[in-house]
Amino acid sequence: MKIFLLAVLSYIIGSFPTGVVIGKKFYNIDIREHGSKNMGGTNAGRVLGKKAGIIVTVIDIAKLMIPTYLARRYYGIDIAAIIGACGMVGHAYPVFAKFKGGKCVSSYMGVMLVLNPLSALIPFAIWNILKYVLNYVSLSSMIACVLSAFLFKFFSPENQIAFYVMLAAAFFVIFLHRANIKRLLNGTENKTRKKQA
Repeated sequence: MKIFLLAVLSYIIGSFPTGVVIGKKFYNIDIREHGSKNMGGTNAGRVLGKKAGIIVTVIDIAKLMIPTYLARRYYGIDIAAIIGACGMVGHAYPVFAKFKGGKCVSSYMGVMLVLNPLSALIPFAIWNILKYVLNYVSLSSMIACVLSAFLFKFFSPENQIAFYVMLAAAFFVIFLHRANIKRLLNGTENKTRKKQA
């Protein structure tokens, strides 16, 4: 029962619509009506500015670290991965924002920071490189999440359940990017850098 309650708590915390709250409170803008209409850090940065984008991203990372940490401390790493995944579902389908949320990249990394920090920090560094080389945030993010799962397996081979949960979570992130994938295939996806005329 305690694990179930922690899972519910994780979902509720994950549901906190950071980008929407910051946009409305400090900029009088609902970011769900602009840009990609997503409430995550990337769209917040695009609509509200780089500073707001960073703040939204940091909060979205931190909010899922809390229930994941509690689960790891009291129930172990495998349960922590499951609890973190529940929070990701909350971020993607938030009860406080009509079940239309973000794409869980920051949330994923927040969970992984608790499970195995290197499995989050290395992909974050690679994400920054890929973002520059590939010129697509969405593609770089999907690659980083899948890479993170396999790095976790490398660093923590004994935690098989946690690995499969985080691998499934990485594919959940890809699923949430299905519109981006379609635009990538059509050549209409937003680029990190615009071509100079």
